[in-house]
Amino acid sequence: MITPELVEEEKSLSFAPELIEEKKSLSFVKCRICHKNANPEITIKKMGISFGVICKRCSKLFTDRDIELMHNMFTAFGGYFSKMSNSKEVTVSKLKEIAKNYKTRNKNSENIENEIKTLHSAFLYGIRPQQLVKSLKLSIN
Repeated sequence: MITPELVEEEKSLSFAPELIEEKKSLSFVKCRICHKNANPEITIKKMGISFGVICKRCSKLFTDRDIELMHNMFTAFGGYFSKMSNSKEVTVSKLKEIAKNYKTRNKNSENIENEIKTLHSAFLYGIRPQQLVKSLKLSIN
């Protein structure tokens, strides 16, 4: 049964007009790669059989092939670029860990594209594909 008290309680629970106006001004378009706000400049990229919004930074930083690879990995395994990294030290530490692991397993850095788990981990820590290959070559040789 609807009572005047219930109506008043419902009104007090609703959003204040200021919050609604503030929410309207926020961007809800997120980059498919880094999950940061993609407004005002976005790029629409074809990723597999669909399309996705990419921010200007990711569009400049990655090739179309890299974007499609990351999109597929994040769709399959979750996460987004640089999700686990909050500083350069963490990223460098993870890069050293990956290189050490490669060295101990006597892996070939030329075939890094086939190492799905390693690539996904690198992406989560904000390591670009070119950085990973270059760092592995330097550390292994």
